[in-house]
Amino acid sequence: MTASKRPSGSRPHEDGGSDRRSTTGRASSSTQRLPSRATLVRWLLQVTRPVLSPLLGSTLCRITDVLSGVALFSLGAYAVAQTGLAMATGAPAPAIWPILAVMAGLSLLKAALRYAEQFLGHLVAFKALELLRGQIFRSLIPRSPRVSATSRSGDLLSRATKDVDRIEVFFAHTFAPAVSAAVTPIVVLTVIGLKVSWPVALAALPFAVLQLLIVPRLGFTASLDASRSASAARADLTQHVTDTVQGMSEVVGYGRSQERLDEMARIDAEIAGAARPTGQWASVRRGINQLASLTAPIVVIMVGAMLPATSSGAGIPLLAAAAAAVLRMTETVRGVEELAGALNASFASAERVWEVVNAPVEVHDGDQELTGGISHEVLWQGVTYSYPSTAAQAVRGVSVRARAGKWTCIVGASGSGKSTLAQLAVRFDEPDSGRILIDGQDVADLSAISLYQEIGMVDQRVHLMRATIADNVRLTAPSASDAQVVRACRAACIDEDIEALEDGYDTLVGERGQSLSGGQRQRLALARALLARPGVLILDEFTSHLDPDLDERVRIGVRTYLPQATIIEITHRLQWSEQADHVVVMDAGTVVQAGPPAKLLAEPGPLRTLTARGR
Repeated sequence: MTASKRPSGSRPHEDGGSDRRSTTGRASSSTQRLPSRATLVRWLLQVTRPVLSPLLGSTLCRITDVLSGVALFSLGAYAVAQTGLAMATGAPAPAIWPILAVMAGLSLLKAALRYAEQFLGHLVAFKALELLRGQIFRSLIPRSPRVSATSRSGDLLSRATKDVDRIEVFFAHTFAPAVSAAVTPIVVLTVIGLKVSWPVALAALPFAVLQLLIVPRLGFTASLDASRSASAARADLTQHVTDTVQGMSEVVGYGRSQERLDEMARIDAEIAGAARPTGQWASVRRGINQLASLTAPIVVIMVGAMLPATSSGAGIPLLAAAAAAVLRMTETVRGVEELAGALNASFASAERVWEVVNAPVEVHDGDQELTGGISHEVLWQGVTYSYPSTAAQAVRGVSVRARAGKWTCIVGASGSGKSTLAQLAVRFDEPDSGRILIDGQDVADLSAISLYQEIGMVDQRVHLMRATIADNVRLTAPSASDAQVVRACRAACIDEDIEALEDGYDTLVGERGQSLSGGQRQRLALARALLARPGVLILDEFTSHLDPDLDERVRIGVRTYLPQATIIEITHRLQWSEQADHVVVMDAGTVVQAGPPAKLLAEPGPLRTLTARGR
């Protein structure tokens, strides 16, 4: 269904009253309370549950890889110290080949573990991207089509791409290093205590505590606030770029290129300013960790030098191995330092994604099915509605009947409420009061899928995908054959235009259909709606870009293609209303006249007055 993007809103109501809108209708992601850390973690674990097993495997590979690296480093230091001690004391040279063989084996093990870690990590990365973006898209489906009018497209794009990327980085590339950084000191210091000396192990313990527990907390709150501000500013930049690209002809045509560039530079500066505290605190943490990494081995050697075994020379190789292990251990602990920065960015992004996924559904789906048919009767019964941005009622107390199989024209001045009735029929929003019935069934009780399968809508504002012409037409009926696509296009009088193109129906349509004229876009949208053969077809100024001759041909094509469908047309072209079966005249949100066009034109009244003005 091709739908309008006019804004719509919702108002609170009380159950059982005449007001039909949900109390959550006015809520939006921008007004939601931010979730707690525990809530975010539970939600992320639930969404990414399928990747937890490979993530655990990646983490185990990382831990084993890091410990193998510590062992490799320690064995090398042990061998060098043992050989040097033998040379200094004149003792027989120790057997080096067994140590070298073990080191070679550890190197091969590290290579295999590194490969496994990277493989599983990238598996987690791509699967997490799929899960998180799928979760966003699934959350938008129940809120469509209204979400397109109440949300910024650039902001949604930023949340679905950049914010999801930052969450994925945490899962795929930060979690495993952080866990290994926490486990490694425990294992290394325990081995040093058992094999060398507990005083030596305890000498290195304060440095591990400093790097694991204290340094990551430095600037945590400030960095989190900065990450939130930077994420919001990046969303503004995405929206600005989206608006600029989509409105490029207007920006250039009105000579506003420099202003748009200046605004982009301002937002870039805002992003840089917002991210500055994060970088500053990261530098502080990095400096402290670097100092701890270099100081810890020195302290270990100083403490170990005072041990009796070291004084006699027998414990020197083990002390060298311990110092090397501590040096290597403190370097791997940097994963926790990186976690501090990544955690802030990930939580800030997770909050923004969570807001989208958990935003309230403003128009709730029903559980009844609309029975398929070649036509349906549509009844607006005492409908009143007002947009939240205005105090005035767009329509008030409107009752209109579009009989099954008939062509009903709704006419009136701009702002009289014609398009509002069409939007309410396809549930862009709930009316403040009243009901809309299709074959006696309240649309509020119908499932969206069954409703959209039976109602097609062609709006003034057409959206075309960046795909071939045939694929754009098939949007409503993906399994339609080429012949069916051609017949629908012929009914919409667009077939000759398509066949004149070099690639015909395989011609790639540019983004938003900019490579086509306004009239061609309208007729493609009409062909798309016709292909689904809906029981009700709503046409909102669907020929506004066509000349009178082509307009008439299109109308004949529509009725020939759907001879028994219910057609509801909203139009300013009053000359065509004379051919309708029924005409409804609206003014200031109310119905002022309704009936067969011949009867209405034969007597003084609003339709006759409007027709006279049009001529």
